[in-house]
Amino acid sequence: MSPPVQFYYMPESAACRAVELVAGMVGVKLDKHHVNLMAGDHLKEDYVKLYPLHKVPFIVDGGLKMGESRAIMMYLVNKYKPNDSLYPTDPIKRAKIDELLFYEMGTLYEAQHPLVRPRFAGTAKEINPELEKPYKEALKYVDQRVAQAGTKFMLGDQLTIADISLVETLSYAYIVDYDLSEYKNLVAYLARVKAAIPNYSEINDKPLEDFRQWIRSKRAAN
Repeated sequence: MSPPVQFYYMPESAACRAVELVAGMVGVKLDKHHVNLMAGDHLKEDYVKLYPLHKVPFIVDGGLKMGESRAIMMYLVNKYKPNDSLYPTDPIKRAKIDELLFYEMGTLYEAQHPLVRPRFAGTAKEINPELEKPYKEALKYVDQRVAQAGTKFMLGDQLTIADISLVETLSYAYIVDYDLSEYKNLVAYLARVKAAIPNYSEINDKPLEDFRQWIRSKRAAN
């Protein structure tokens, strides 16, 4: 049996939860180290020395040290369950997964981040329409793509790491009470993805609700 992968994470982080979900699905044991960003753990000398970018998630697996959640998910499947449907080796299937991952990272997440970040801080009780516009465009695209696919998941009837990363990124909408109900195809798709991940509730339910209530309390105090 392989030794556990050292996993530096914060449970409130969607990126960290995505990695943890994939690790569970490919049978990787994680030795977890909680890095509390809100308490400044990521800025402590020992962590900055380990990972100069001082972010989470971060893993150490033997001689490998790496960050970036999507790259970590790719690596875990490649090493511990190669050619699994989560990230198959077929070049066309893999290219479509990569395309969706990069869209989610470079467009959807980037559109979402400036909208939800002020709500994390409790400084914005109302949605800024100018910030909301690119987010709504990204959500509409994903909603339409789900409808056009006509399959259980985004790229077919088998779950991929792109679905997992997408469902975790969009968990921030729930955390900040952003209503997704107008995107009916997307909402149904997210429910299917969550139901298909064996450890979804275990990894997500408590951190999501705790973070949501913490943000609500900050908004109420401002």
